[in-house]
Amino acid sequence: MNLRPLAVACMSFMGTCVLTASVAQASDLQIYATPEAGQKTIVMMLDTSGSMGDSDRGQTGSRLYRLKQGMYKLLDSTDSNLPETKVGLGRFWASGNYDGGKILVEAEKLGKVGSAHREKLRTAVKNLSADDWTPTAQAYAEAAAYLLGTNTIKRAIIAVDKYKTETKSEIVNYKCENSTYPYLNSNQTRCYQYNRYGFLSGNWEAPTAKYENVTRRYECTALNNTNFTTEIQTCKTWTEKSSIPSTYTADGTRDITDGVLYYSNQVQTDGDSNYSGFTKVSVGNIRDELNYKSPLPEVAKRQSCDGQGIYVLSDGEANRSGSTKVLPLMQQALNDTSFKCPTNGLTNLNSGNGDSAWHCMGEFAKYLFDKTKNPSGVSIQTAFVGFGNDFNGLDKAHVQQACKLSSRTQDDRRSDDSCSPTANTTHKLTKPGYGNGGFFETQSEQGVTDSVIQFIKNLGDTQIEPLSTGAISVPVDALNPNGFQPYGYLRALSPNPGQPVSIWIGNLKKYDINNGALVDGSKTIFNEVGKFDLTTKDLWNPTSVADGGMVNQGGVFWNLPMPTQAVSAVNANPDLNIRAVPAITANPNGLRNLYTDVSKVENNQLISKTSGELLKIPDVASGTVTSGANVLDKFKNQDELKSFSLEIKHRLLNYLGYDLGESIATGLPTTLPVPTKPFVSLGGSIHSYPLQLTYSGEINANGDLTSVRKQSVIFGSMEGGLHIVDAKTGVEQSVFVPAEILKNPEAAKALRAGQAGDIQHGISGAWISDTAYEMKRGTSTTSSAVTAKKMNVYGGMRMGGNSYYALDLLNENKPKLLFRVGNDLANYTRMGQTWSKPVLANIRYNNKIRRVMIVGGGYDMCYEDPRFRLGQNNTSDFGGSSCKKSEALGNAVYIIDAETGERIWWTSNTGSNKDNTDLKHSVTTRISTLDRDGDNLVDHLYFGDLGGQVFRIDLNNKKDTPAASFGHNVIRLANLATTDSGVAITNGDAPRFYQPPTITIHDEGSETFILVAIASGDRSTPLDVAPSKGRESIKPFDPLQNRPTNKVYGLIDRDFVERDLFKSTYTTFKSKDITLNQLQKNPQTLPSFTAVKNTFFGGSSKHGWYRSLSSDYLGNEVASRTPGGVKAFEEEPIAIKNNLFVPVYDPEGTGVEDADPCQPRIVGESNRQQYCLPFGVCLKNGLKDTDSEKRTGMIIEDGKNKNVLGAGIRGITLGPVGGGSGSGSGGPNTNSCGTLTLIGNLQGAGEWECLRVLNPVRWYEKNVAP
Repeated sequence: MNLRPLAVACMSFMGTCVLTASVAQASDLQIYATPEAGQKTIVMMLDTSGSMGDSDRGQTGSRLYRLKQGMYKLLDSTDSNLPETKVGLGRFWASGNYDGGKILVEAEKLGKVGSAHREKLRTAVKNLSADDWTPTAQAYAEAAAYLLGTNTIKRAIIAVDKYKTETKSEIVNYKCENSTYPYLNSNQTRCYQYNRYGFLSGNWEAPTAKYENVTRRYECTALNNTNFTTEIQTCKTWTEKSSIPSTYTADGTRDITDGVLYYSNQVQTDGDSNYSGFTKVSVGNIRDELNYKSPLPEVAKRQSCDGQGIYVLSDGEANRSGSTKVLPLMQQALNDTSFKCPTNGLTNLNSGNGDSAWHCMGEFAKYLFDKTKNPSGVSIQTAFVGFGNDFNGLDKAHVQQACKLSSRTQDDRRSDDSCSPTANTTHKLTKPGYGNGGFFETQSEQGVTDSVIQFIKNLGDTQIEPLSTGAISVPVDALNPNGFQPYGYLRALSPNPGQPVSIWIGNLKKYDINNGALVDGSKTIFNEVGKFDLTTKDLWNPTSVADGGMVNQGGVFWNLPMPTQAVSAVNANPDLNIRAVPAITANPNGLRNLYTDVSKVENNQLISKTSGELLKIPDVASGTVTSGANVLDKFKNQDELKSFSLEIKHRLLNYLGYDLGESIATGLPTTLPVPTKPFVSLGGSIHSYPLQLTYSGEINANGDLTSVRKQSVIFGSMEGGLHIVDAKTGVEQSVFVPAEILKNPEAAKALRAGQAGDIQHGISGAWISDTAYEMKRGTSTTSSAVTAKKMNVYGGMRMGGNSYYALDLLNENKPKLLFRVGNDLANYTRMGQTWSKPVLANIRYNNKIRRVMIVGGGYDMCYEDPRFRLGQNNTSDFGGSSCKKSEALGNAVYIIDAETGERIWWTSNTGSNKDNTDLKHSVTTRISTLDRDGDNLVDHLYFGDLGGQVFRIDLNNKKDTPAASFGHNVIRLANLATTDSGVAITNGDAPRFYQPPTITIHDEGSETFILVAIASGDRSTPLDVAPSKGRESIKPFDPLQNRPTNKVYGLIDRDFVERDLFKSTYTTFKSKDITLNQLQKNPQTLPSFTAVKNTFFGGSSKHGWYRSLSSDYLGNEVASRTPGGVKAFEEEPIAIKNNLFVPVYDPEGTGVEDADPCQPRIVGESNRQQYCLPFGVCLKNGLKDTDSEKRTGMIIEDGKNKNVLGAGIRGITLGPVGGGSGSGSGGPNTNSCGTLTLIGNLQGAGEWECLRVLNPVRWYEKNVAP
């Protein structure tokens, strides 16, 4: 057998290649789930005493009116802190028979504006009224008891005596057993000698008594006082009854002397209920019979990053309290009878209406804040809002007490208030203070809203750890196609699921590679399961301070030219989990080179350019010293820019680094002060692969790049920018923001970091370059200096839009637009979201050689429904009736002129240059290309679609071929949307192909064939079937059932090699419309090459093979995996020396340690699977190689996945083993271009020697970066 694998990697690519992967696409962001911990819970206790009906000078309406309006604003707020926060509501007042607080609404997550819980709170607020006095202390205890899940009055289930039975031995009769005295007188209990005429006489003796057990029944008719210690109320008086009523059912029994006692359980209260609000609430959502139902997480799930607190709002002096009233309530709430009101601490003021009990409240606040002293085991903060004129200033004694009760003193506080340690007052506190939630003074309704939001923020947040968002990007330089570069680019992401923000912050970093892993000196960047080493730093970090594990330090993030004042360094404090941050040098005139493709403004609408010079914003000459005043002047007077809407100008000024806030003002600011620190808006590069561009360098006689003079890296990011950065320093050279981003109000929001809104994707497509160089003599007679003469780049928007852009980047500081194509243009109406990575190729069309860009039609959002079917409605969660269509958007392949954007040729199901009626599904994959005869013209295109189909297009590049005959065939190679019996799948469970096939060529005897390897998996909803728990905000909300397994397929194409393929007479295709039943299932079970040959060759041969991605090497499904859960969609398989490597995502993976519950959850993990080519079975010496076969499929060892790539969705990357000049460590072979490996976390996996090929093999791919 002579098997010749097709060239892999990038050795023959004419453009720069970056091997990389991405972490999520479309709804695959769902794998970033909200943390299991970090729940924020507050109970608001509002003063509704009589004084709340008063008004304040300078304010509108009564205090209660303003409080209600402030609460309404809170409930209508879209602030990102609110939806996930649990909020409960109570009120406090005093009347003739009650002094205290009452819980009105249970604490539940607020949800979005208009949610059921917000409306429930709104109704409760609406019904508030002002009544009498201010028993603040009782209300405080009530709110605490609710949070703690205790109560404020002693309640117990008492066993109350009801009935009893006693069984004793009793005399039932007497018997005269002595024959001398045979006559019984039962009245006298005597046995007589004679019975004459009915009269007993004579001598007598006592009879013999006869005993039997007799049961008697009693009812309790009077009770003793209840013993709350034993929780029993005993009977005082028992009355015998003939029977216990048949309708009576006892709650329990206990044994007593000679019998059984029956009791009923009754809930009883011990103490005065005039000060407890517990019984004022009905049993239900808020409480049960004995205790409040705590809204805090279950005890076992409580974490340090949770935040819980009590928010007390009052307008006046606390009264109607006193320790005799309050102490029992607080002891009950804490479940601690040792709690006492101290004689020191806060002062017990007397208002004339009873004691305030501030001293009790102060000690109570300490117990709540100290997690070791309250029964919840967590720290509970207390905030106090002084509302109205009576709380103006600290000159009043009651204001001083409230301020001390709540002011923040803890070391890790994020804000200070009037009595914090830094306050300029004699009333300031020192740690540990009391309640530590924050003191607020306000009179306005807005102040109420703001204080609640600030209190929630005061409860703390957790620093989100960054994540590697995909495989490492290892560049193959355009001037050094013999070897991979000895460094890699890594995309980092700070996911923020559950928060309504427009972007997740990201960064791009650069690291050396050694031994097949990213390193900082002698330290690897990751541990074995892909977590960051925090002591490392990247190559673009010019300081000595580590940035490992930090998204907003090092990398490009630190090298964006933003205006800023000097920023002092931050010293590390491990005790407070504070990491060191280096000082930032002042750069008041920092200004990025920002460009967009706006040509003009007409009728307040931005008009996009078709090609040419881009608009610079602001248009400041290079090297000119700028200032905020210069920038403002340009925004007011620069042609075109001055006509932009105020909203767009606002967004752009934010993007330039001037923090103008989220809200849009009525006009431009009068000044642009230099920000106190860099204000950076850089989104994650979740899907955009970094692409390296080499502008000049020197190569030696062997073709190795020996020195680099100028290189850049480009990448897209979520906020909407395409960044060009210096590859040596990471400094941004320019950034391009498409006009379509600016035209879209939601997309433009993302230009400001932290802006509220739906998640945006910006420029998230993959890019590719097309270069040409001029060569001159170098520094020696054997070297050549080369300089770029063409540097074009091409890429799409992915989920950010429906356009492809072509840019001229020959001047990296001043990009130009070559063209844009999108579905708003007449020739591209079938184009969907531009997912397909462009492929650059040469064709002969109309007898002219044309440089072209080839792309798939793209993505239709209807596939967000995991069971989307043509001709059927989606579920309401996924578009409903709008997705009932006969063909999906993106059901096309386009061949486009790479210089002008002209559509040269296209195919679809109808109306195209060459129709195939089966081509009805979206084509998101990169198009795999083949040159069959080595003439540098692409002859064959291979691709899969989202309907489980695989196609081949045959292009006729022969001279004098008419344009109408250029696209000769569009063949459906396989229809894998079928069952193993060949029946069509019609329920939406068809396999989906998001990545292109990997193509290898093989010889078997006299037959030559192409093996088309492709793997399936639903990238749009990777959590469609698993997990079954923790699916909050994950669609579908309930996991799907009965999904088929995803598979790796090896399809045999026997037609492409045929000489007559391009003749019109060739109509009987050998490889066409292959269905699943025509493939060999589990080919690894074939015992020998003879069996293989008999299976795949001959008259009744199989047309390929398939294996389940969730099965082991024997073909058995792995236990504990839900069918359909394991998926392949991150990147196409890599073929190396008869091995096929496939990255798979496993939502139920077990190879990565459990995540920190305080961090966003990354659901699932990625693993590397391996298969043997070309027949799916490993062979050696004519027999199955069992040892090699055991390395295939899904491997579980000790209950854990093997070959783990890391948490989340990750891919595999081919790269150099070691460092050096760029050609790896090639060994003794002088023709070597380095030793390659699969890049790993600690070291590479496997080694393959790369050999130079001066002449291309007959069949190979060009200009394709996997």
